[in-house]
Amino acid sequence: MLLGVLLTWALIAYLRGLLKADPAPALHGAGLALVVLNAVMLALLGSGIWFGRESGAPHRRLGVVLLLGALGTAMALYALAPDVGSGFFISMAGLWMLLMWLPVPGGITVSVLTIAVIGGLGEVFASGGADLGQMAAVAGITLGALASRRGKAAQEATRRAEAANAVLAERSHIAREIHDILAHSLSAQIVHLEGARLLLARDGDRVQALDRVERARNLARSGLEETRRALATLRGEIPQPKEVIQELAEEFYASTGRPCDVRVTGAPRELPPQAGLAVVRTAQEALTNVRKHAPGARAQVALRYLTGKVELEVTDTGGTEPVEELGGGGYGLVGMRERAELIDGTLVTGPDGKGFRVSLSVPA
Repeated sequence: MLLGVLLTWALIAYLRGLLKADPAPALHGAGLALVVLNAVMLALLGSGIWFGRESGAPHRRLGVVLLLGALGTAMALYALAPDVGSGFFISMAGLWMLLMWLPVPGGITVSVLTIAVIGGLGEVFASGGADLGQMAAVAGITLGALASRRGKAAQEATRRAEAANAVLAERSHIAREIHDILAHSLSAQIVHLEGARLLLARDGDRVQALDRVERARNLARSGLEETRRALATLRGEIPQPKEVIQELAEEFYASTGRPCDVRVTGAPRELPPQAGLAVVRTAQEALTNVRKHAPGARAQVALRYLTGKVELEVTDTGGTEPVEELGGGGYGLVGMRERAELIDGTLVTGPDGKGFRVSLSVPA
């Protein structure tokens, strides 16, 4: 707004000054000099702004030199016709650009010298002495440009901070994905390998033990695929939760021999990447917990597409076999809750009859 007002003011003052100039524009003598100086100043001013708009160092340096030349030409105009001052008014656009491009000490130096030259030329050539109005205008331009520079610097610092936060958030997402994949894949492998060990130690049933080892091998392979899928998900390439949950249900049946019913209600639609990821990982972690902590239980997964949100509910019937202590920690419920909170969702967990219930709701 300040720049627009000053440019309009400068243009009006410039046109009025030319009409009232003394000497008047002419094709000889001082009038010709007035015309030539005005033409040179406008050419230098326009070309300086044009070249200096490029951020490259050579163009910017050329722009600065041209604008300094425009200011020098404006001073010559002021010495030739000090009672008009139109040259300084129109050249303030160049002064603004210099203050934006030069280092702060250099810009302030140019402004101080400009004010000093206006005062000196006014005392020498003007009938009424130094033009305090023009000197105040230059000071105002200087303060406005410095404030604008400070604002741009603050915006740039904010953008850098936001970019750094985005990088940290992405790293956090990757760490959470790797945890979820390892918790799902490795814990299931431990179940099978521990079962194979118990079979071999108890009665030497090689057939069942081999079956357990093969299941663990398959889980290792699927864990590697899940890692690749997690990285693809972070790039926004996430499959539909309905398809992934169906695969998880089939895997649950293959690894436990117990059914996992999947029920989908509502019209399936494409979900935002983070919402879809939260649904998939929550279902995966919940079914892993059923295998680990409720052996022999049946599971049921309900996926509901509602207006403005998606709900996931995973329940089980309660374990019917002794729980094997496989060791290792984990923070499955904590991780699921953190994931939900990151996208303004909610996670509710707790007993459900003889079993357990995990209920997720995310905006989508």
